[in-house]
Amino acid sequence: MRIFLTYDYELFFGEPAGTVEKSIIEPTNLLRAIASRTGIKMVFFIDVGYLKKLAEYKDLFPKVKAEYDAVIDQLKTLVAEGHDCQLHIHPHWEDCTHTGTNWKMNTSRYKLVDFPDAEIERIVLEYQHILKTITQQPVTIFRAGGWCLQPFSRIRPAFEKAGLKIDSSVFPGGKFTAGNYYYDFTVTPPKSTWKFGSDLCIEDENGPFTEYPISAFSYRPAFFWKLFLMGRLDPKNHKPLGDGYPMPSPGLRKKMLTRGMLLSASADGYFVTKLDAVLRKNQQKNYAEMVVLGHPKACTRFALKKLENFIQRHKNNHQFTTFTRLPQL
Repeated sequence: MRIFLTYDYELFFGEPAGTVEKSIIEPTNLLRAIASRTGIKMVFFIDVGYLKKLAEYKDLFPKVKAEYDAVIDQLKTLVAEGHDCQLHIHPHWEDCTHTGTNWKMNTSRYKLVDFPDAEIERIVLEYQHILKTITQQPVTIFRAGGWCLQPFSRIRPAFEKAGLKIDSSVFPGGKFTAGNYYYDFTVTPPKSTWKFGSDLCIEDENGPFTEYPISAFSYRPAFFWKLFLMGRLDPKNHKPLGDGYPMPSPGLRKKMLTRGMLLSASADGYFVTKLDAVLRKNQQKNYAEMVVLGHPKACTRFALKKLENFIQRHKNNHQFTTFTRLPQL
């Protein structure tokens, strides 16, 4: 099985958004160290709206200039080490500002479809150009911020103009439509990859795009109780390394603790303990791919140790790879 360890490279979107050192640079370096020790490569989906804002403010505030330099240096290092750096768009950055001290988040336009069609196209093409200029590598693979890429029919023209070939935003069965979020993946093809055209969730053998869905897993309420309890009892090992706060998700925690929830397979925090179960589930379905989602900002010391153990256990029987190493690319 091909296993893709994918990380959304971004700050937090609540207040505060976190520092670049604690939320991005330091945890990403710990992931780089794991990759080096195990001999594998990872995929980093780069929040390019953040890069755009760094460039906009770097000549105004020395703090932002230092932030910009640290991020650009790390991205170039990731590319030199053979990791994928691909396109991740949180378009709310279009409305965010910096005070000289910290970022002021405005997430009222959180999804691409919150923008007019012409703006959607401009954002996708501009952000792709920014990332290509930094990495000097092709940028043909996409992940939507917050999994929000519907209705895709409005976004398809931008994908076609940008020459994007692969998306990895869907996690089958997932649905959340509260607050600034909107995604509904309740009906998808029973496959670990499929071609699509104007709808992410409908297979189209002649479609120009390929979906590599993030693997999904049903977490029971007891799992979430243990997750939250571990963070309180042993924060050194179970609190995220990032120092910011997430954007509010109305009703999400209550649902997790009372009913459980189907979510993406994750390398974040205590979720990492379910990766073996996700792998077995995918094998039972005869899937050829397994995509795991993570965030440097949400790494914990516990998760990093367990992730390395997972890689060492399975790297001889499975292929840990990146999207740019796929045969069609």
